Amino acid sequence: MQRAIGRIGMVAAGAAVLVAVAGTGAGAAVVNPYTPQALCGLGFTAVDQDPIHDAATGARLGTVHLLRNPLTGYGCTVTLKSAYVGTLTGTSVYLDPEWTTHRADEGNRLYAAGPVHLYVGTGCAIWGGSMTDPAGVVHRHDRANPAIGGAVTCF
Repeated sequence: MQRAIGRIGMVAAGAAVLVAVAGTGAGAAVVNPYTPQALCGLGFTAVDQDPIHDAATGARLGTVHLLRNPLTGYGCTVTLKSAYVGTLTGTSVYLDPEWTTHRADEGNRLYAAGPVHLYVGTGCAIWGGSMTDPAGVVHRHDRANPAIGGAVTCF
């Protein structure tokens, strides 16, 4: 009887190891624990967003988010990684309102760049971001206008 119980225990332990190994396969993606609203703060609501894709493979690397607090008139931008999450890679985000100076956050990040907060009022702002893959290739967000380096949104 003890041998049968011991064998059942070994089979159960082996099955648990197989399940654990299967859950860590190449298909398992690391989810970014942050949200744009959590990074920007209370009162900020989504205005626009734009994905960052790898130009060679088409894979989604991340998303640049533009938020605004309608009570204060402040805008906020963040770049959230959806690839290389938890790995230090170059990540940037910026906000350039027409009424104030340009501000950016850039560097090697695990999860996100930003938040960048600036007063946007009821004017227009240029905003955008980028990610660098482990090979060193910089990828800009999809609607980045080469002439101005970003997208334009008016409030």
